[in-house]
Amino acid sequence: MKQLIPIFFSVNDAYAPYLATAIYSIRENASKNYEYLIHVLTDDISEDNRRKLKSLEAEGFGIEFFPLSEKMRSLPSVGLLEQHCFGAFASLTIYFRLFIPELFPQYKKAIYLDADLVVPGDISRLWEEPLGNKLIGAVADYGIQHIAPFMRYIDEYVGVDHRNYINSGVLLMNLDRLREVRLSGRFLSWMSKYRFKTVAPDQDYLNALCWNAIHYLDPNWDAMPGERFTYFDNPQIIHYNLAAKPWLNESVPYGDVFWHYAQSSGYYDEISSRHQSFISDSKAMANYQAGVDKLIRLAAKLTKERNSFRTIISKGKELRLCS
Repeated sequence: MKQLIPIFFSVNDAYAPYLATAIYSIRENASKNYEYLIHVLTDDISEDNRRKLKSLEAEGFGIEFFPLSEKMRSLPSVGLLEQHCFGAFASLTIYFRLFIPELFPQYKKAIYLDADLVVPGDISRLWEEPLGNKLIGAVADYGIQHIAPFMRYIDEYVGVDHRNYINSGVLLMNLDRLREVRLSGRFLSWMSKYRFKTVAPDQDYLNALCWNAIHYLDPNWDAMPGERFTYFDNPQIIHYNLAAKPWLNESVPYGDVFWHYAQSSGYYDEISSRHQSFISDSKAMANYQAGVDKLIRLAAKLTKERNSFRTIISKGKELRLCS
């Protein structure tokens, strides 16, 4: 019997076309020596989109949908979640990866992926990466290492070295160890006590909590196009992070790889139409860039806050998961 590799995504209905592209790229390049089950956590994917996504199933390659609110309501800590996550389960989508260990106790290990990526490599090779006693495997987020406000924010607010601050869009998760150290419980405790303001909510918490227990993956497993980007000869996962999305902007590095998989995703015409509409709308493009600029300003503002991950940890009020 072949070993099963569980892979998780968390998306809304608008992201179904890009999720389909990601799933198709995984299916086409994954080793046949394993079986795969794609878990899609969502509350609002339409029946039409579910049908189209399910059409990507193949022998040894399944796709299942899990209602976000139903899954979250199964947690003993649901009251705290409702109180401190803005009172709506929809807002928890970004935090979902932090709850995978508790929500899926049947798995010892899992892969979490953002939907704004493609996988031209064999995903089973990521699965086979040894984690040892580390909590997660991830790639350092080199995409922010030339943006001074972000670097200061990470060093002084999140309290980790910006050179080793990981991107949470590609995670190899040691679920057994994450259950042992109570990742979700500690996250909820910190959120309840301190209500930290963040630039990248789940990503900042993961870095602050898991620091010193991260296995750093080769950058080929989370190649992020953007400014000062260095091409990889053979990227295994291409993550179109922040504004570097081929369906929004022209001339994105590795954009041709995205369009190659999009052609067979079942959504090519829709993605192409969205692309043309966006690039022809100067106001939409300006608004999108303004959103990125807003994050940079927020990082600069939060760096001056007294209540930060760094200050709480340095005062000994909290310990990291593996201190």
